[in-house]
Amino acid sequence: MKVAVSGGAGVVGAPLCRDLARDHDVLSIDLRDADIIADVQDLAALQAAFAGCDAVVHLAGIARFDCTMEETLGPNLAGTMNAFEAARLAGCRRFIFASSHHVVGMNEIERAPGLYSPGSGLVLRSDSELRPDSLYAAWKVFGEALGRVYQERYGLLVACIRIGTMHAANDPRDASVLESSGFLGLSDADKFRRYAATWMSHRDFADLVRAILPSSTPFAVVYGVSDNATRFYDLEAGRSLFGFWPKDGIR
Repeated sequence: MKVAVSGGAGVVGAPLCRDLARDHDVLSIDLRDADIIADVQDLAALQAAFAGCDAVVHLAGIARFDCTMEETLGPNLAGTMNAFEAARLAGCRRFIFASSHHVVGMNEIERAPGLYSPGSGLVLRSDSELRPDSLYAAWKVFGEALGRVYQERYGLLVACIRIGTMHAANDPRDASVLESSGFLGLSDADKFRRYAATWMSHRDFADLVRAILPSSTPFAVVYGVSDNATRFYDLEAGRSLFGFWPKDGIR
């Protein structure tokens, strides 16, 4: 397949592109270090980039809990709208939208840090009530809803992956974990416990994308986390719809 990846030079996009390039024709689209240097706020540029592509993986946008309206209206809101519309205009078959576990994030804010212990009692499923914890999360809710519109109105096959925690080190025990999760006010020990629960490896993310690409499932929302012993996100939708189960996990 020919697959376009927006945000292809990012922390999530770069390893995904390397993995997919083993047996797919991958087109990385980004503002830096990509095959095509393009801004997702430019619909015409995206449509041209997506021409001839079978699928789009849309990762681009500002991924920060404390982002503002001014920062994100263009790259996150307009960028997501442009990505869906450009995929439709270019005749792409499959669209994978990078959503976020933050769309149900108020559950974590209310129950952290106890939520990271075995047997916490909470399991969040794909049909759990939406409880976005930030403007960033609200834009992801918008993207999921927009995906439903494009599937039902235009027949685009859409899958939304609510990605857990991914970072460059690809290891939830790396010291860089301490630089994260500031919005939760966690101790250093609890930051590592959080990552051990919400982590998704680069390999598992690539495998999930690979499982979705050839599927004819019209619309789906799945969680993207590894098979961690203390995870509180349900992975059944990914297994039943796409035959995916993570290879990695913190036990």
